[in-house]
Amino acid sequence: MIRKKIRRRILFVVFLISALASTFFYIGWYSNLLIVKTIEVRGAKEVPVQVITQTANVNLNTQLFRVPIATVAERLSMISQIDRAEVRRGWPSTLVIDISERSPVALTDTAAGRFLVDQSGFPYLPAPVAANFPLISGPDDKSRAASILVWQSFPDWLKAEITITNAENPNSIWLMMTSGRKVLWGSVDKAQDKSAVLKVLRRMAGSTYDVSIPEFPVVKP
Repeated sequence: MIRKKIRRRILFVVFLISALASTFFYIGWYSNLLIVKTIEVRGAKEVPVQVITQTANVNLNTQLFRVPIATVAERLSMISQIDRAEVRRGWPSTLVIDISERSPVALTDTAAGRFLVDQSGFPYLPAPVAANFPLISGPDDKSRAASILVWQSFPDWLKAEITITNAENPNSIWLMMTSGRKVLWGSVDKAQDKSAVLKVLRRMAGSTYDVSIPEFPVVKP
């Protein structure tokens, strides 16, 4: 008798769970109770909200459960000015898009012209004529990021005397000075020591200053 009661209770619980799951599935997947009524964009400053919503390509009145969150985020990543995009469901009727825009810290020349570059070394947008950032160069994002880190480590006097910072790779960085002389910088390490040595070397005649090993600097004619 007791076993029958336990079985009935188990069956009742299973039936109840199934009924609730079916109800929630219907409400979320087919009904108009949980649909996208608004798209809320947060963090947009330079990128127009209209561009973001058009790129997201989510129609209003779509069931929130049916919105492909990962796909929408991937679409938004195609906007070059967006660094990161997070898409989530804001119950009961809002699709929330949080974005982080790229900030320019340098300029670089590409086959398509001069571009703004963010801290990661990514050239993301054609630079306006009046853009006033240091000019850096490198074959890829990692190398350009190394160029940026090196330039940011310079004291003010050195920043004023550098026309371009170039990284063939993160361990092979060189600089071109306003005087036309070249500086072999090496890696991003020991920036303070290298700057101090270069401050003295630049008073000497020469076409190239090698401070890649600051303890043993070299002046080349």
